[in-house]
Amino acid sequence: MSQAVNIVLDRRQSKVRAPSLRLGALRGVVAPLVLLALWQFISARGLVSSLVLPSPVQVLVALRGLAESGLLASSIAISLRRLFLGYALGVAIGLPLGVLLAASSLARKLIGPSFYATARVPLLAWVPFLMVIFGIGEVLKLFIIAKAVLTPVTMNTERAIAAIPAGWRELGRMYRLSAFTSARRILLPATILPVFVGLRFGLIQAWSVLIVVELLASTRGLGFQLTMARQLFQLDTMMALMLVIGVIGFVLDRGLALAERVLVRQYGGGA
Repeated sequence: MSQAVNIVLDRRQSKVRAPSLRLGALRGVVAPLVLLALWQFISARGLVSSLVLPSPVQVLVALRGLAESGLLASSIAISLRRLFLGYALGVAIGLPLGVLLAASSLARKLIGPSFYATARVPLLAWVPFLMVIFGIGEVLKLFIIAKAVLTPVTMNTERAIAAIPAGWRELGRMYRLSAFTSARRILLPATILPVFVGLRFGLIQAWSVLIVVELLASTRGLGFQLTMARQLFQLDTMMALMLVIGVIGFVLDRGLALAERVLVRQYGGGA
């Protein structure tokens, strides 16, 4: 009887949540639509020269031209390749380093001070120094991206593991769980949410810093195309590329958010 009542209540709650979710989605597009309408109004009235503020139609035409020329696809492919390689490198170092700092007091004494000192230096402040060492080749870009990812991933992993209640660890030892079982049953559910916060923030930082590095020191990629459009004063092309960069960043973040929800449903979340 109680199960039937719970099912009915769940159905009623889902019916209530569905309209609220749709309403929230509609509210989210109000501001962009208002800005788009204002932009179109200013362009149509000629209040600002099209050389300074291209109309939405001009931007769409420029975007279509980039797509048809194949330049857009090749630039996206180059930038995404750099992003994923640098991101994978940063995560591959950051996750074990965070575990090490949380699990070992010796590591915290030997590595912790240097790591946190370098983490406080703004990321872009490293670019001139690293350009002297690596030049403007691919190594520079991968290093900067990995550095952007490393700091939030390491910090969030360390804090997540340190926040696991001591009683949970004692429970694993009491039941004599293997290291793999303890990680799957205790470590992963307790740390998945804060670790994913670090992964998502690292991805956002990596995408942002990649575009900046491509603006400063690159001959290919979306950032380089932005630089070329600026030098040629092709503002419609610049705005089209900015739109593409924003959409890609949004899609990447939503992809990690979806993966996070799947893992939370499977393993649970929160210590």
